[in-house]
Amino acid sequence: MTELIEEIDWDGNLVAKRPIAELKERMFPHKVSLVIPKGENNKFIFAMRAKDKHPFPNTWTCGIGGKVSAEESYEQAALREFKEEASVSFDVEKVAEFKYDEDHYKAIFSIFTTKNEVDINVFKPDPREVQYFEAIPLDEISKIVAEDADNCAPTFIAAVKAFISGLN
Repeated sequence: MTELIEEIDWDGNLVAKRPIAELKERMFPHKVSLVIPKGENNKFIFAMRAKDKHPFPNTWTCGIGGKVSAEESYEQAALREFKEEASVSFDVEKVAEFKYDEDHYKAIFSIFTTKNEVDINVFKPDPREVQYFEAIPLDEISKIVAEDADNCAPTFIAAVKAFISGLN
């Protein structure tokens, strides 16, 4: 069965349901859910993307994330991605939303965090998606974004800024 995602306008309204493969042929605005879980000791959990995962291989990304399937809510996608990428599930709450409109990627992102602190040791990374997870304080991830942007997915840079702003 072909997985469908929703092409949307910049107000989030449905334009058409399309096979996910069409996104590689022609980038169009779509929905993406991200989760930056709360780790222990005022840290948040981020991920090093798989070395061959398109787009943005081998870069820092949000802990969990992916495209929202057709007729799925942002929150449902966040919970599904949690299970797919880390083999765990936690309650989440929305922190921020932002629009990303560049030639290489176009999406409206919703960013969630976990309602409670979670133990990173229970995460089991799917090697097709994630090399490893790491718990990092926000000031340190901000420094990585500022000083080592080449090792960060461009969407991740925008997500970190929106996430920090949403927490304040």
